[in-house]
Formats: sequence, C-alpha cells, structure tokens
Amino acid sequence: MYSARFLTPQVNTQGLVAHWKMWDGWETAYKMFDYSLNGNLGEEAGYVNCEYPGYNFVEGVISAGSAAVIDDIFDGGGSISVWLSPESQGPSNDGRVIDKSRNGALGWRIYCDGSDTALTFHVATDGTDGKWTFPIDITGDVWQHVVLTYDADATTNNPLVYVNGESVVVTETSTPDDVRTTDADDGIYLGSESSGGNYYDGSMDDLMLFDKILSATEAKSIFSVTRQRYGI
Repeated sequence: MYSARFLTPQVNTQGLVAHWKMWDGWETAYKMFDYSLNGNLGEEAGYVNCEYPGYNFVEGVISAGSAAVIDDIFDGGGSISVWLSPESQGPSNDGRVIDKSRNGALGWRIYCDGSDTALTFHVATDGTDGKWTFPIDITGDVWQHVVLTYDADATTNNPLVYVNGESVVVTETSTPDDVRTTDADDGIYLGSESSGGNYYDGSMDDLMLFDKILSATEAKSIFSVTRQRYGI
C-alpha cells in the first residue's frame, strides 16, 4: 500500500470545462491539447514560442474556438485560473491576455489597459459595459498566478480576483447596467483579439476555465499545487 505522503497533490477539476497546460500536450502540429477532455483544441498562429514553462507570445495568438462548454461560462458563475508573466503592455499598449469577444465588442476579455500595474476585466452588456481593474506586475517579467471569478447573473456582483493565492482589491471603473451580451458566437483567443493585433507581450501557462465560482480555498490550492513549476 502506498503512503499518502508520496502522492502528488492534484488540482480539483470539478466544473473544469477547458484546460490548456501550454507547457505540454500538443496533439498534432500547432494543435494544443485540452486536458479537460472537452476537445477545445488550441491552434497556434503567428509568433508563439514554446518554452518551459508556458508559451511566450510575440505578436502571436492561440485560438480555441467556441464550443458550447466554454460559451457564456459566467452565466450563473464561472472562473479563470492562469499563470502569467507579462513583459510589457504589448506593442499597442492594449495587449489582450484572454479575449472571447468580437474584436472588443460583445463577450468578455482580460487585457492590459495602459497601466504597468493592473489588468482590466471587461464584460459587454446591452447597455453600459462592466469594467474592473486588479493589480498585477505588467513589466516585471515574473510569474504570477491569477484566479478571477464572476457571476454575470448578479447585476451588483463584482468579480473576485486572487493573485498568488491571495485576494486582491478589485476596482470598478464602469458599472454594468444591462443584460450581459452572449459570447456564444465568439471564439476564445489567447494573446490577441480575434482579428489579430492588440498582442499580449509575455508568457502564459496552465490556463483553466471553470463553469463555477472557485472559492478562496480552491484558488489558493491551485496556486500551491502548481507554483513549484514557476519557481515561486
């Protein structure tokens, strides 16, 4: 019988709908495997350098389609977990980290917004869009773990964000005042918007999407289980 102390801790995968490890798992050339086994293959285009850990984005993008399991994940509550190592705001000072919108319209996105110390989470509505910023080191070229949770059905609800397992202050810069627009017709893009451009400058790894709200304990657990790979 194996002793529990020799078992490798694993991330809780309840509610997991997509998982791109990025440091492993190419199914075929330029196709990134989805470890959630939901078939959300990521396809590389442009300058994306495979490194360990993660991929370094240099005016490149990974597109992963718009399967039903990753559409509208924030309806009723959803979460994102990702490791990031930004090097700058991007060549246009508006680098897209994760974009599931239509070139900035509809849907949602996480992007650099003219700051060296924060990222913006943007959710489109039929009226005024919701925008929130949260602190992260954009130019330090250091790995940081981000968990963002949001419930689009709660009109007064702000996202919760955890960086390296700890809750951070989220600042609302625009209050949503209408129904969120669906992103079901929009593919998800890592490192740029759908038409290309607004490129993310830096590395990214181990991106997971959940169709549930991760708790503070779960956010800290993911950080603790995966941090060794990034020297944290």
